[in-house]
Amino acid sequence: MGTPSPEAISRIRNEKARRYLSNMRRKKPIPFTQKFPNADPLALGLLERMLAFEPKDRPSAEEALAHPYFKNIANVDREPSAQAVTKLEFEFERRRVTKDDIRELIYREILEYHPKMLKEFIEGTESSGFMYPRCVPMLLFSLFNIF
Repeated sequence: MGTPSPEAISRIRNEKARRYLSNMRRKKPIPFTQKFPNADPLALGLLERMLAFEPKDRPSAEEALAHPYFKNIANVDREPSAQAVTKLEFEFERRRVTKDDIRELIYREILEYHPKMLKEFIEGTESSGFMYPRCVPMLLFSLFNIF
């Protein structure tokens, strides 16, 4: 792949990263065909594009799947990119999460591995038996006193 060009380095926003790359010893790229002489040339061409330093030179997932290398495997119409994702899908990322929310999420995640306890939690009934009953109070105490 070689060292990125000075033009590519100049487009990097992070000063430390730019300085680091500028101070690297210059290396010429070695063609993938030379590194992997027995590999499928189509695979190497796609790999070269996917590993491009400049993001604008890399194919999207959809473009990569439409590459001739995947001709007999991929069906672009079946890929998730064929159905647009609504903004509501990522609504959870905009929500402010409190410490109590995190505690409850952790507790609910634990309950996912104990279906009987999850059912009791949802129904609001008293615990009839946990795998390690003596550990429940300790778990709840530590969980709610983490933060």
